[in-house]
Amino acid sequence: MSTTITNNANATTKPTTFEDKIRQYAALFDGSEKDFSDIESTFNGLYHDDFLGTDSNGEEIDKAAKKQLDEKRLAAGAKVTNVEYTRTDWNKALVEFHLESDGNSVISQYYVTIKDKKIIEARHVNGLMGIIKAGWLSDYHSIRRVQSYQHVDKVVFEGYTSPFAGGARVN
Repeated sequence: MSTTITNNANATTKPTTFEDKIRQYAALFDGSEKDFSDIESTFNGLYHDDFLGTDSNGEEIDKAAKKQLDEKRLAAGAKVTNVEYTRTDWNKALVEFHLESDGNSVISQYYVTIKDKKIIEARHVNGLMGIIKAGWLSDYHSIRRVQSYQHVDKVVFEGYTSPFAGGARVN
């Protein structure tokens, strides 16, 4: 299922599906300069509090870093067009869009993991191998989020302490 999303979406209607949230957020990047405070509620409605992702350089970012990035893009009058949304699993989707900002024009692909109709993880991908790797990492992180929690010097996973806790290594 692939859907092309244009920036003609009405940003005032309440989104009912995850795809609607993507459409609404993309519509806010229409090429005009905006203050982030005007769209912060839409941002918070799309990104989970525990959001983690990678940017186009492969660097890890959290929700605060993503917010700063989008704040900078909005202030510069970035424009998002040609958004393609493809649902790949019950909680995963591939989102591709064209971004024009600061005189640069790029096409970006993100493999996103969805939780509670919000993006909890978004990995920038390049091609099929990038999508496969992002899917594997996303599944791994989903398991870790559900079945583990961290202590100061050890990781408990399903009731067992990791043999790698405290810096132990395999020889």
